[in-house]
Amino acid sequence: MDRHVLETPLSSGNGHRGVNSANSTSGWDNPVIPVRAFAPEIPSNLLPAWVGEYVDALSQNTQTPPGMAAMIALSVIAICIQKRFEVSPYGDDYTEPLSLWTVTAMPPASRKTAIVNALTQPLVEWEAKQDESLKDKVVDVETKRAVNLKAIDRLQGEAAKTNDSNERMMLIEEVNKLKAGTPEEIITPRLWTADCTPERLQGLMSEHGERMGLISDEGGIFEIMSGLYSDGRANLDVFLQGHAGSSVRVDRGKRTVTLQKPALSFGLAVQPSVLREFGLGDKRRFRGIGTLARFLYCVPVSNIGQRDVKQRYHIPEMVKRTYKARIYELLKIQPRLDECGVETPQIINLSPDALSDWEAFAQFIESKQGEGSEYEYIQDWTGKLPGAALRIAGIFHVAEYGESSSEINQQNMEKALDLCQVLIPHAQIAFDTMIADQAVDDAKVILKWIINSGELVFKRSECHKAHHGRFRKVDRLIAALDVLQGWNIISEVDQVKAENSNKPILLHHVNPEIFREAKNGLA
Repeated sequence: MDRHVLETPLSSGNGHRGVNSANSTSGWDNPVIPVRAFAPEIPSNLLPAWVGEYVDALSQNTQTPPGMAAMIALSVIAICIQKRFEVSPYGDDYTEPLSLWTVTAMPPASRKTAIVNALTQPLVEWEAKQDESLKDKVVDVETKRAVNLKAIDRLQGEAAKTNDSNERMMLIEEVNKLKAGTPEEIITPRLWTADCTPERLQGLMSEHGERMGLISDEGGIFEIMSGLYSDGRANLDVFLQGHAGSSVRVDRGKRTVTLQKPALSFGLAVQPSVLREFGLGDKRRFRGIGTLARFLYCVPVSNIGQRDVKQRYHIPEMVKRTYKARIYELLKIQPRLDECGVETPQIINLSPDALSDWEAFAQFIESKQGEGSEYEYIQDWTGKLPGAALRIAGIFHVAEYGESSSEINQQNMEKALDLCQVLIPHAQIAFDTMIADQAVDDAKVILKWIINSGELVFKRSECHKAHHGRFRKVDRLIAALDVLQGWNIISEVDQVKAENSNKPILLHHVNPEIFREAKNGLA
């Protein structure tokens, strides 16, 4: 894939037909698309082989776009290896952790739950096995702790009451011995959660090696992040610091939490309405403080209405077993500790060719940013894309080689960069959705219908009939058609006398340029 010719929205024009047309051969101005209609699919073959095979099989099994499974799978792998590794492109102080934030937007009934359940099943089973293996030890420690703590309370009470200083010292000494001999509480390992407050997330990370994942087929976590349980006072620090790997220090009342280098990954599958809400109310600040720039977005084309209810594709048992086994292998990777017992990530470097490719990509992205440039309105997101590319390349590398190699090769870097290129139009759609109104959303649906039909003229009645479930009232249809006229995609309505009827036929002509440009990301 040529990353130097990234797909872009259609060029601007005046939004009407006329003699001063930029596309003079057809009598049309060039079409204007302020928002993309839909983005290219995310191919599963960009992923490491064992991941891609399972994603492809799962997508066929559930009849869902592979992009949704691909994004959740990346987040699952990140949860397994985050904090264990970091990518250092230059071998100096600049490193990227392998935490990853992904969010996929699909309409209701898109089988998001099935995808999340299938991809997280190895994590669920691993946690259950840890619970079972530690069950007897947990019971034993709980008993010892309960007995010792009760004895400590009794001895402290006796020490406080006695007037004999020697007896008090003996009792205090006995208390100290009991405290020293009281085992620490055993907390069975947890890898991820689906719903928690920022305060509880701090606690979970503190209890589980400063690592945690947040995977859900709902968008409720954004309500919590915006202050659902804190009177609208959003507390996003632990989330943002978990992405960057920067320290967390909390001292509020009696609650103290210290995290040296937290690692947090997201894997969310939400409804498009969740994206729209980022442009409303308190959630608007998410973008201003960089929260939304940290996510990698996937907005697949929905295939609802085109699925074959009789189709039954069973995931090959070998593909399923391989996915589970490889996830378990990643979970076996142990932390490396320094002389002070603090976990130190394993550093992954880039091969010379991989570094050269990544630098070219980063420079290309930079050239598209800035005032008046193509990515200006999403440069908060594209500014983080080269760093995300390093994270993805690191995830690809560890998924393939585990701990056996410390250098990312050119092939894995190329795949990571290709994936980042495909994700750009998805991000453009996601950010456009955050500011779009209903008429714009409706216009995108009609635009897709126009492109798929391939016709240069259509009846308004045909358009209404094709979307009668969406446009119950004709006024809403007309509003969407007005948007398309403003984008110079269709003409104003032409009234044509119908045979055997006094009611004219309402026609719209289609700018032929839209079909030539469809292959550049609109279809």
